[in-house]
Amino acid sequence: MQHVETEFKFRVPTDFVMPSFPQSLGTWNSEPIRNMDATYWDTTDATLLRWGITMRLRTGGGDDGWHVKIPTSTHEKTGGISGASVRTELHRDATTATPPSDFVELLSAILQGSEVVAIARVQTHRVPQVLSAANDKLIELVDDHVTLSREGNVVEEFREIEIELLDSQAMPAALDLSEILRTAGAQASSVSKAANAFGPAARKQPDIPLLPTPTKTDLPCDLIRWAFSRSVREIFHAEITSRMTHDSTNLTRNLIALQRLINALQNWLSQDELEFLREDLEWLIQELSFAAILDRQRERALGILESLPDPLDRHEAATAVEQYFVDKGEAARSSVQAARRSDRYLLIFNDLIDLGRVPAVAPAGYEPNSIWDRISQDPCDQLAIAENFKDIYKKRSKRIRKNLMCSDPVLQPIEAEPLMRSIALSGKVDPAAIFALGLSLVGEHEA
Repeated sequence: MQHVETEFKFRVPTDFVMPSFPQSLGTWNSEPIRNMDATYWDTTDATLLRWGITMRLRTGGGDDGWHVKIPTSTHEKTGGISGASVRTELHRDATTATPPSDFVELLSAILQGSEVVAIARVQTHRVPQVLSAANDKLIELVDDHVTLSREGNVVEEFREIEIELLDSQAMPAALDLSEILRTAGAQASSVSKAANAFGPAARKQPDIPLLPTPTKTDLPCDLIRWAFSRSVREIFHAEITSRMTHDSTNLTRNLIALQRLINALQNWLSQDELEFLREDLEWLIQELSFAAILDRQRERALGILESLPDPLDRHEAATAVEQYFVDKGEAARSSVQAARRSDRYLLIFNDLIDLGRVPAVAPAGYEPNSIWDRISQDPCDQLAIAENFKDIYKKRSKRIRKNLMCSDPVLQPIEAEPLMRSIALSGKVDPAAIFALGLSLVGEHEA
């Protein structure tokens, strides 16, 4: 089970008095009090938590079992509302005492083979109430008294109030409630309950740091590190998301964007150190692109068949097309799954961590020059720089992005004749279907 969780958190003193909320927001109903007990799992270095990810086994919350929460873009889901924590949550029944294998596989690019163990315990006494309007539940507001333990010892106790959206249309009401709580003395918090229990490791930077935006007067090495850090972070997020959605399109596009950025910055980078990464990126992009290309091929083939005037011919040809792509699709999924479980796949993401953390910048990158000084005139190189440094070189990047275009390798034109010939010769169609496919090619040529 999977859903997107949007919530606001507030820390309050233990003697905090809950303020009154206006009746105009809706009707409040008290829910049963819950006593929850959660054990959080991570590496001993808090790898997941430093990426904003939590994995736990919880009882007493009404949704007992394993949970993993993964950050989602705040701007994408809340319109950029400040203070909102937006995470995708997955749930599995507690059929095992250790994390489900699919959770571990989901996070494998980040974990890099590190073992996950029980790190901390969070016990919560929760007093919930729900805001409703016209019989629709809008918001759950909970008053939590929390006890944190590590290695059997209590390390902290505190009180926290959370506002969680139950309806995406309830954001204005959530903002009103947040403002009332802040006025009453509640302190907005983005720290998860688990982070307090994890100890010093939770306060370290993630493997790929989130760097502040540099200025155009900073050294090229600082701008390059910032751009790679941001690009690689997006790739890791897209990698996890692609596993959840079974759609690698966004991951592929991010990898292609990184590949183009590396090409555009080649005069600023130590090429010998990037040789293997270039080869590996090419391999990975090809593996992940196959499914997307098949989808486009199928759309192209079925579109051609619309020109056949006889419904029987269309049916025979469409049946052949669908069978061809079912077989090809299964092969593509198997290939991607095998690639993702390979050592090469994990090594690529390990190399990406190094690229995002300490890119191999050539000596020229430490001299006070503009990042544009050594960029080729190739449109794709110019566009890659404009896209990745648009927050720094605003005017110049805007002009380039407006005037230049670069082809998308995933969306290259698909020739009809070789595609239809491949389907006809796949060995799994009858003569009637081959005849119908031939008619479709005749129609294509006439068009």
